[in-house]
Amino acid sequence: MVAAWVLCLCALKWGGGPERWVAIVWLSVFEIVHRGYHLLWEPVFRVDQFDTFHAAMDLAAGLGFLVIALQANRLFTLWIASFQLISFSAHLARGMVDEITPIAYAFLVIAPSYFQLAILGGGLIAHVRRKKEFGEYRDWRGSDYGAASPFAQRTR
Repeated sequence: MVAAWVLCLCALKWGGGPERWVAIVWLSVFEIVHRGYHLLWEPVFRVDQFDTFHAAMDLAAGLGFLVIALQANRLFTLWIASFQLISFSAHLARGMVDEITPIAYAFLVIAPSYFQLAILGGGLIAHVRRKKEFGEYRDWRGSDYGAASPFAQRTR
């Protein structure tokens, strides 16, 4: 999806640490790994059965978003992690219940990504406005202003 690439590249250019890390997780999991998988192996997303690859991919993205959300000095990252939990939960439901309809499975796996992109866009706009109005502010909880990573050494 071109819009996802454009938004993530904008986040990498103008975003703070959390915006950049969300974009990195998004691009690496959903654009590079996901598209590579479909080019090399399975050409379509199978909604008629449990999809192990997509479940693992959604779990990996969810863990990445969760780590970012717990460390970021931003509220929108919690929303992105929450929508990823919905997507992963759909895989669990499909694995446990055979009666789930393919359209419900597809909707619950795919639809959250559109909300995640919209939320990332809103978070990026809010960051740019806040930075323009108030100047530099910290990206991560418990870090100095402008720390580059949630794993940066904390100072007192």
